[in-house]
Amino acid sequence: MLIYFDESYDEQHAYLLLGALFNPHPRFLHRKICEIKKENKFYLRNGRFREIKYFYCKNEESLKVSKLAIDAFFESTSWFRCIVIKEMNLSYFGAPYESENIKKARAYKKFAELLLAHNTEKTYMGILLTDRLTRCRGDLFVERMKECFCVPNQNYSMGKPIPTLTRIEEVDSCLDQYQVLQICDLLLGCVTNNLVPPKNKYKKALREYLIKKLGAKDLLPITWDRYSKTYVETYFPKFNIWYFKPSEKEKLRCDSGSTDSQVNPTSPTIP
Repeated sequence: MLIYFDESYDEQHAYLLLGALFNPHPRFLHRKICEIKKENKFYLRNGRFREIKYFYCKNEESLKVSKLAIDAFFESTSWFRCIVIKEMNLSYFGAPYESENIKKARAYKKFAELLLAHNTEKTYMGILLTDRLTRCRGDLFVERMKECFCVPNQNYSMGKPIPTLTRIEEVDSCLDQYQVLQICDLLLGCVTNNLVPPKNKYKKALREYLIKKLGAKDLLPITWDRYSKTYVETYFPKFNIWYFKPSEKEKLRCDSGSTDSQVNPTSPTIP
């Protein structure tokens, strides 16, 4: 299993989105993305492939290639899961005397743990590649994830003689060997687009295209909050959004040494 991890947020930073693209057969998507770019002459002047990103979807050419990339995702065996956090209460993530930056980094890592843990229960020897991170120090994030997922019979590899993940690395999605990370960026961008709609008609068209492919009404919490885990796995196995809503029963234990959570793992809102 090859897992791509990425982050997104709107211009006002009202929302933080963490997304993961799970690829049991990663070569298929990589090959398809390369074929799409070759067929559409999607190159830079130096001959390298241009990057497909939500941010760059500003003309007909980029929209066409982005739609084809989404088509390739639906043709593949891959699936996508996303957590959306709004107005995060940082008091859950540390002591009053600690700085806001420390609490934010701790919260970021805890939500990433949850996103990965609830989708890797049956995964062994997986690889996690994360795009360059801007919300926390990448080296610390990687080391934290290694502690959580790369040690046999510990933390999120508890009960596994072989660890859930064997390699975790921060990479650059613009490099040719990490083409598939760009799909994760597109999917996250479409969710952000629905939460905070931009004026750009091409980005709007991309979001509407994804919604049509899903057969969903929209990507908003009013729609996705009412889907149970069973419902999603039956009708939307390729895609799910968890809009996190902290409650008294769902506060996260996020002291610096803890990897467990008070979030109920059977809760229907878990992606």
